[in-house]
Amino acid sequence: MAVLAWVVSESHTGTVGSISEASFAWSHAGNSSTKGILVFVVGLVTSNDDALSIDYGGVDVPAVAGGFAQDTVSEPMSCKAFFLGSAVLGGTQTVTVTRNNNTNELWASAVDVTAAANTEVTGVSLLQEDGTLAQVNIDDGSPGANSQRFAGIASGLAAPPPVGANSTLNHDFDTGNQTAAVVRESVTGQGSRPVGFSSGTSDDRAAVHLAVREVVVAAPQVRPFDPVPFMPRGRNL
Repeated sequence: MAVLAWVVSESHTGTVGSISEASFAWSHAGNSSTKGILVFVVGLVTSNDDALSIDYGGVDVPAVAGGFAQDTVSEPMSCKAFFLGSAVLGGTQTVTVTRNNNTNELWASAVDVTAAANTEVTGVSLLQEDGTLAQVNIDDGSPGANSQRFAGIASGLAAPPPVGANSTLNHDFDTGNQTAAVVRESVTGQGSRPVGFSSGTSDDRAAVHLAVREVVVAAPQVRPFDPVPFMPRGRNL
């Protein structure tokens, strides 16, 4: 069975995100067989790490190791990924982002995945500081079942960045100055596969790309056969 995105949700619609709050929350209608929850939190006017923690139905969702991208020049912004791949509650749950209580604007997008087993993140790749946008090849290590790739971005483009040819939009968000978006790989697969955005215009960017795969279980080690020495009959050794 492949990893497959099921339901997507976002913290805010319109043009204004979370400002001057200790936390913000929204409802996510997960599946009864959810095996992972992935949340991207975008800082729209700051490169600071303002998302302190995420709670999903009372369970902590850890930050992805290496999954924090920053743009520190001209238009500061950030993107941070959180993921929980075991003990994930099914059904509708509340996503709560605890943040620094300041005036920096945050927006978030969540997606839950179904799979045959617990899931994990692999192949994390970042785009940071000014540059154009192209899809990024993310390698899942070919675990034996199809994985799905995701990307989140904060962008200085005047409109949300165009979705890459191999990707499908989950959400986008536009404050009128900065923009954000989250996409998923359109067709799941194994190996190195592209996901992300496409724009030939160089601008501020902070993007996180990754794959969600079923947990790889190491094969048991088999000891080599140790034959019993041959003992000829009728001889005392």
